[in-house]
Amino acid sequence: MPPETPPILSDGRVTLRPPASSDAFDIAEGCQDPEIMRWTTVPSPYDISDARTFLNDRLTPTQWWRNPTWVITEADNRWIGTVDLRPDGQGAAEIGYMIAPGHRGRGVGTAAIRLACTWALSQWGLQVITWKAFTGNVGSRALAQRVGFRIHSETLRLGLAHRGQRVDSWYGELLATDLTSPHSSALSSRAKAPAVALTRREQQVLNLIAAGEPNRAIAQSLGISENTVKNHVRALLEKLHARSRTDAVVRGVSLGLTQLPH
Repeated sequence: MPPETPPILSDGRVTLRPPASSDAFDIAEGCQDPEIMRWTTVPSPYDISDARTFLNDRLTPTQWWRNPTWVITEADNRWIGTVDLRPDGQGAAEIGYMIAPGHRGRGVGTAAIRLACTWALSQWGLQVITWKAFTGNVGSRALAQRVGFRIHSETLRLGLAHRGQRVDSWYGELLATDLTSPHSSALSSRAKAPAVALTRREQQVLNLIAAGEPNRAIAQSLGISENTVKNHVRALLEKLHARSRTDAVVRGVSLGLTQLPH
């Protein structure tokens, strides 16, 4: 059975899509940034061949699912950053991300990482997402905290390798409950889109979708037909500007309309 098509995630402003060969030039340009060179392990110097090597490892569904990687985009669909998950095969994955210069401080990174983490913890089945950064990378730390990661106060001594040597690192983790905590919800509400008005029944359907229930189970739970459930799902997709049920859950969580199961 062929692997499932990688998901496209969106909150109506920021969209995460699988990488494409056409992203190579934007990635190569973005990775010239001194801050990216300083705080990540991308090759230095970085040129178009490095970008193509990076992309060639992620273009097919089989490759993508080994290391889920999204290109961060806005309305023009061009690369403005990357977010990826590195699974350990036992319910955890480490997250990595970079935001292109000129797009930092606009909420793009926070939205993108919340989209990826919400999908991974609610739809992909991860139990925990871990984060590490070189000590001193305050930008990455602040971004992780805005998403809801619990950052530990102590330093992990020689916790990461960087260009041939071990260096100290910060670390933290994110659970599904961290995405739905009052602190996290308050942070996300500052940058959320205009309010979406759902009917009582649409709200019930959205909550059950977030709980992972299929249409048949939703119909039985609410005492309505599957066709009626499908009509409510279509209405939800339209109101939330979502491409799929997964997108609807991600969008709903980001707007505070629903929560992931604890």
